[in-house]
Amino acid sequence: MEQRSYICLNCQQPLRLEFAQRRPDSADSEKKSEAVITEALTGHSRNLMKLISDAQFPTDAPVCTDCSDALVKEMDAQVATLDSEVKTYQTYITYLKENHPTTGIPELKAKLQNVADEERDLEQQLKKLLAEEEQIDSELQTKRRAAESSSEKSGDLWKKYRDNLRQVFDDQDELHSLESERQYAEVQHRKLIDTNVLDLCFHIWVDGIVGEINGFRLGYLKEAPVEFTEINAALGQIVLLLEILLERIGVQHHELVPVAMGSHSFIKLRRNGNDIETYQLYGQGTPLSGSSGIDAGIRRFLQLLEFLLKELKDRNKNFKPPYQIHADSLVDNGVKYNAVMTLNTDVRWSRAMALMLTDMKAACAQCDALRAPI
Repeated sequence: MEQRSYICLNCQQPLRLEFAQRRPDSADSEKKSEAVITEALTGHSRNLMKLISDAQFPTDAPVCTDCSDALVKEMDAQVATLDSEVKTYQTYITYLKENHPTTGIPELKAKLQNVADEERDLEQQLKKLLAEEEQIDSELQTKRRAAESSSEKSGDLWKKYRDNLRQVFDDQDELHSLESERQYAEVQHRKLIDTNVLDLCFHIWVDGIVGEINGFRLGYLKEAPVEFTEINAALGQIVLLLEILLERIGVQHHELVPVAMGSHSFIKLRRNGNDIETYQLYGQGTPLSGSSGIDAGIRRFLQLLEFLLKELKDRNKNFKPPYQIHADSLVDNGVKYNAVMTLNTDVRWSRAMALMLTDMKAACAQCDALRAPI
């Protein structure tokens, strides 16, 4: 008798089985059995009941005695559970037969037939009503066409009256519209007369220490540094504004000429009709570092600004600039703020630029006030 070692499919413990007879095709059958067992055990669970039920020989589903006993106990528990469920279902069926007899089914079928007959009758009535509605619509259309034909003459007269009345209303609307346009044009013309164009084109704003012109900051603080590209643009704006103000009041300095060239503006010195020297109002590097090269240009610009303010005061004795100019400084409440960068601090230089912008803004307002009334 041949003996061979196997492993329990449930607990994976080694088994030793003794066979009284061999399987018909031992080699092929054993390979096939192993393939079937391997396939059945692949996945998330092991279907031992299927293996044991389909097994024809012990080797098809080797299970130890303890696992077999446990499986039998589990099957007995399942059988007991199923018996309990069968009894419960049987009890419920008995309850339904006693409390819900089926004697009323024929009556329900008769009611259903009556409802179906009533539904057919209602459908026939609906078809009849739809046919009557269609006939009434046809008669209504015929009478409507007859009425339209009989009132054709009155309709023509009404159209003529309507057209004439519409023309009258159109003429009145056009007259009112023209009057409104005239009044609006007068208001806008007055607003344009009262508008300071220089304030619109050169927006000057001073918030704290640093001033701005058209969004370009003219100042430099260590906690809020400004690059020279922005400072150059701001200086170009004030040179252009100064040039326009001088042209507006019709005066010209005998030696200094402002030349607006954007971020590369400068002041030109002319004598006897000849250009002697130019003073740039643009720098590079770091502001207040001592190597900007715009101090001479700022001094010349202050000379021109002082000349402009003096001319405005000559034309209006009541005009007083907000801040006085002394050489290369501006005075605020007796304190002088130097406008040049050399040997200056960022706060004092920024304050000097803000005072200079304030004087420019006051000059714009005075030039607008000097315009001849229209």
